Amino acid sequence: MDKKFDIIIIGGGPSGLYFAWKMAEKGFSILVVEKRDKIWHYIDSFHFDSEKFAEFDIPEPEKNSEEFVTIKELSINLSPFGNYPKYIIYPFHVLRLPYYLQRIAEYGKKAGVQFQFNTTYVGPKLKKGKLIGIYAETTEGKQLELFGKLIVDATGITASVRTSLPDYYGVETFVVRPDELFYVLLKYIKWAGEESIADQGWTFYKTWIAPSPEGDAILGIGQPLNYDNCDQVLKKFFEHITIPEYTVIKEERGRTPYRRPPFSLVADNFLCLGDAACLTKPFSGEGITSGYTVAKLAIDVVEKALKIDDLSTSALWNINTSYFRNQGAKFAGMLAQIPVAANTSMKEMEYLFKKDVIFSAEDFTSMNREYEIKLPIGKILQIAFILFWGVLSGKYSMHGLQSLLSSMKISGTIRKHYEDYPDSPDRFPQWKKQASTYWDLVPKMQLSEI
Repeated sequence: MDKKFDIIIIGGGPSGLYFAWKMAEKGFSILVVEKRDKIWHYIDSFHFDSEKFAEFDIPEPEKNSEEFVTIKELSINLSPFGNYPKYIIYPFHVLRLPYYLQRIAEYGKKAGVQFQFNTTYVGPKLKKGKLIGIYAETTEGKQLELFGKLIVDATGITASVRTSLPDYYGVETFVVRPDELFYVLLKYIKWAGEESIADQGWTFYKTWIAPSPEGDAILGIGQPLNYDNCDQVLKKFFEHITIPEYTVIKEERGRTPYRRPPFSLVADNFLCLGDAACLTKPFSGEGITSGYTVAKLAIDVVEKALKIDDLSTSALWNINTSYFRNQGAKFAGMLAQIPVAANTSMKEMEYLFKKDVIFSAEDFTSMNREYEIKLPIGKILQIAFILFWGVLSGKYSMHGLQSLLSSMKISGTIRKHYEDYPDSPDRFPQWKKQASTYWDLVPKMQLSEI
């Protein structure tokens, strides 16, 4: 095996494989270091925005392949008591993640990507304080020294590379805490009789029923803090919502980061992608296509940097600027609102569903397609009137209103701050200091009060 590469990517997950494939097509030497013995994933089913295949130049899967399950053209969101359905027309491909990853890896292999399996990242290799490679170890205990002009952390939630860098290196080394994770429980089910449900979600419980590659459907639930909360909320869900009888075929568990990304995704000879950079959609927890946004931005920037043999922070900085001024700003603003929106009481959310405010079909669609809820002045006035009337009529609490208004204010402030992300590292320290102050004002995620 070669020991010197243009790019070394640690982690054979969605973002790492996609970036490896696209950079290999540019003619660069790429190594993917993967701790497993093959490209695989413990979660079977996932959703991929149908319109994103073209955006990221990924061929759609064959419909008769092991990877393909179905296409969801329409989904339905319901209130806490199962009322006021919101019909959302936004197509998703339902795919099997292990087979999807294998397909992307195969594209990479054909483009020249090399893979080092059964190998674990041990630590960064530095020279005069700069990252020049990695130390790794195979499952047989063989020690490896690998050199790369660019080292990419695509290790997922553990962010093994980013968290191992020296404190002075210019990128945050925080470890994602258990209370900064969203825990997902997937039950693959088979309906007991002829009656069934497909493509429905209950936002209040963070619970949904979706197509499944095994059995008839997936009953999924996501909650902050721990998996026990998934079980507790699911029990409360069944106290208010009735679904047809079913049997469980198998269960899967997964986690996704639910915190702001590092303030910088780059440093000298370093790039952070995917869950290692906490690049998940705040409103759904899905991270593949949102992570691809950074990977796609990085392709052009890294190509230019490699051609002039300059992978410094300054040479890579435009990845930060392009991301955080756009999708990153929208996600930051939404993330600041999620704790309050997620902990709206059952009574309050039922009222909002009934009045078609915040939780409307238009809002759900806008979140999926535009990554924001559009609020022209007329809509803001309408929302204000409905909320104040809710308080006067006893259907919405004054505390809930105050919390919502406060979250909207800090959300707008944070988004505006990110839209002014510095165009060079020189202005970054001051920007970072102010951003930290704003994030300190955002409440923490809590278990829904049901």
